[in-house]
Amino acid sequence: MLALTRRVGEEVVIGDPKNPQGVIRIVEIQGDKVRLAFDFPRETAINRRELADQKARGEKPGSNGGAK
Repeated sequence: MLALTRRVGEEVVIGDPKNPQGVIRIVEIQGDKVRLAFDFPRETAINRRELADQKARGEKPGSNGGAK
């Protein structure tokens, strides 16, 4: 795992820097919350971990008793 420190407005480039697969930008930091922007091709699936786990188990998102 790679752990990085970034400031608002800074980016992380994924893949070849000359032809990146995508870019993640730090949009905002408030307290313990970080807002990220993902710039990837539309066909690239991007999910929060809890939703990815639900999908991997074959569950519909939101079918766990209302937890989000």
